Amino acid sequence: MNHASHSSRKIDVVGMGVAVRDVTVWLDHFPEPDEKLPARDCVESGGGPVPTALVVLSRLGRTCGFVGLVGEDDAGRFVRRELERENVDVTGLRVAPDLETPASIILAVGAHRTICEWRQEIVPLEPSALIPLRSMLENCRALHVDGRMPDAQIEAAAIVRDAGGIVMLDAGHPRPGVDRLLPHVDIAILSSTYPGRLRNAPDREDFLGDLVSKLSSGGPRIAGLTLGPDGCLLRAGDEDAIRLPGHTVEAIDTTGAGDVFHAAFLAAYLEGDDLEAAGRFANAAAALKCLGRTGRAPIPDRDGIRAFAESGRVS
Repeated sequence: MNHASHSSRKIDVVGMGVAVRDVTVWLDHFPEPDEKLPARDCVESGGGPVPTALVVLSRLGRTCGFVGLVGEDDAGRFVRRELERENVDVTGLRVAPDLETPASIILAVGAHRTICEWRQEIVPLEPSALIPLRSMLENCRALHVDGRMPDAQIEAAAIVRDAGGIVMLDAGHPRPGVDRLLPHVDIAILSSTYPGRLRNAPDREDFLGDLVSKLSSGGPRIAGLTLGPDGCLLRAGDEDAIRLPGHTVEAIDTTGAGDVFHAAFLAAYLEGDDLEAAGRFANAAAALKCLGRTGRAPIPDRDGIRAFAESGRVS
């Protein structure tokens, strides 16, 4: 498959996944049981791996659309406004009156954080919701998914791949339905903690070999692990895995670094970068995100990210 051959498509990336309202509270230290302490700051922002990746892709010049579900509540309206403000098409954002919009409460101390997820496993988007969105899916270059609504995502992946697009998966840890989704995925880049949560946890390179074997045989078959400040480990098909080092920065907030990595990798890949170049670009973008607060922190444009990837110096 020539991954740079679909420039005539109307939209670059469609994302499908959980949409979240993040509330980040900055503290001097993590609280002890029954402790009461003042917050240094409190910020509300849009969240969720797929929506945040779409925001970054939009900032990097890609046209994006989101497919997901929110409640008919203030949080749901906030999620919509944040995506619209970042020029992400929300035609596919459905409102469910009986759903409470998922949230994350993030306690942050320096660059470290503890995340409390609320109602993020309950995302009842059905495949039938895709019927009016078929044209958008058929006309995108890539679909980005999180494994949280596998039935709908499998259906969407089939539509996208039949039309010549590719599918990318971001999953932080094993969850029901991911194994069913993998045969419909071309690129799966997972969290470093993913292998350790499996029974008889394999080492990372063995895990990538197994992961590659589960991906669609009709695509590039790229598997990877994000390794935080240590960079990433990537493998394409039957080739040896490559490890690309990360960057040392004075991190302020690491929230969303993995989401940014996925967005930057996909942006570079769609531009025609090879595996190593896309990985280096993604490492650089994720490190630069850590210089700002919340997962939606500003990052440089493509030229700025590429310059940092080459020099390691923040301009």
